[in-house]
Amino acid sequence: MTVIIGLALVALGLAVGFVVAWALGVSSAPAALVVGVLLLIAGGVIGFVSEWLIDEAYRKNRELRRQLDDRTVSIAVPMPVAAPAAAEGVAAGGQGGDGAASETLADFLRQRDGELRDIRERMAGTDAQIDALRAEFETYQRTHPDDLTVIKGIGSIYQWKLRDAGCNSYRQLASADPDQLRRMLDIKNWQRVNIEAWISQARDWAQRG
Repeated sequence: MTVIIGLALVALGLAVGFVVAWALGVSSAPAALVVGVLLLIAGGVIGFVSEWLIDEAYRKNRELRRQLDDRTVSIAVPMPVAAPAAAEGVAAGGQGGDGAASETLADFLRQRDGELRDIRERMAGTDAQIDALRAEFETYQRTHPDDLTVIKGIGSIYQWKLRDAGCNSYRQLASADPDQLRRMLDIKNWQRVNIEAWISQARDWAQRG
């Protein structure tokens, strides 16, 4: 490439030299030859500089292309993320990356199973505590019943029947079903007993605490 550019510039320098010599009226051949030689030297320098710039640009372009190719390959084929022990095994010539990755995944799953077992055990313990508290509360209600006679329509007899049926507090009475409560207390249709009014008053007393 350099030779071709150099020859082209030499030919161009000679031609320009003769043209310049003719334009300046230099009729002698030596003068035209001197001008041509000067232009030839200038053309050689310019050709050398041009070729150097072209080669340098080509080299940088090739280097940039190589870097881009390397980066593309590294992105397309990422390095597997493995545990330190797996990396040491590969470096020592042990098992490959697939085995190490499988072992790492198995360890992760075993840890998650252990955590789930712990959560289930804690939940079972919490359920047991809730059941114990519920039993204690029911025992408290039986041993410390509310005075149901404050409700209009409930006397000592109905209070005894309600407690015998398991209704010992305002909250229990407030959440009772009227028809079921009427059957439990064996209240006849002809009896003027307003179960709904009992339940409504029990809600008020339960809200008062």
